[in-house]
Amino acid sequence: MVRPVTVGLDRSPESRAAVRWAACEAVRRNVPLRVVHAGGHPYGDAMLREAAEELASTHSGLTVTTDGADAPPAELLVAEAGRSELLVLGSQGLSGLSGYVVGSVGQATLARATRPVVVVREGDCAPEVRDPRPVVLGLALRQGAADVTAFAVEAAQRGGTPLRAVHTWSYPPTYRYAPAAMDPACGAEIGAGEKHAVAAALDPWREKAPGVEITQEVVAGNAAQALVHAAAGACLLVIGRHTHLPACLGPTAHAVLHHAPCPVAVVPYE
Repeated sequence: MVRPVTVGLDRSPESRAAVRWAACEAVRRNVPLRVVHAGGHPYGDAMLREAAEELASTHSGLTVTTDGADAPPAELLVAEAGRSELLVLGSQGLSGLSGYVVGSVGQATLARATRPVVVVREGDCAPEVRDPRPVVLGLALRQGAADVTAFAVEAAQRGGTPLRAVHTWSYPPTYRYAPAAMDPACGAEIGAGEKHAVAAALDPWREKAPGVEITQEVVAGNAAQALVHAAAGACLLVIGRHTHLPACLGPTAHAVLHHAPCPVAVVPYE
């Protein structure tokens, strides 16, 4: 069964940007596009029809289906995500800042979806067939997180773009509370170990995708700050969400979704 790229549509300009982004991604993946609207609003059918007509004029070879359902939006979107390769959502931009405001529907969907979800805001550039901008990966050295790396590598491969893997580490809790007591050699030793572990995690992907230029950045500090900084000029930022945790996004994902200057993919993993 061919899974579509699915996008949620409402009346916001961010949603329209998400539709454009999703259409380009469906073309790159060579899969159909599904446009859905929830809530049973009287304008829903007309809005879906207009979107389909616009897509037919801009993406003539793309198969587009639409569906309007009288259902709670988050429930519909989570169900649609499970049937899709990818779910795309629009998110309101923060006035005067780079970033997103993820509302209750978006947060509930991101926290419960079993498939990757990409959040797009108004002004985000749609993915190009060959995109010079890098994909940035928030690399976690956890069991199961290989699904997140695989998603990022495949995105870079499809776009013919480099992959920049960013991994952060923290000093032991004892040193956080008494930084003056820290042995200067401690940070260098921990950093060297983390770099070695990151290289070991990425080497198999370099072999699997030899056409993708994969670089790594290993830094001490706050993960969200490092990822937001690395995402400047990127075409996509990829982060993971552990499905064994309660249905929430966590502080790093929240911060990234509010401040990242590019579309953000949240990939669930076990």
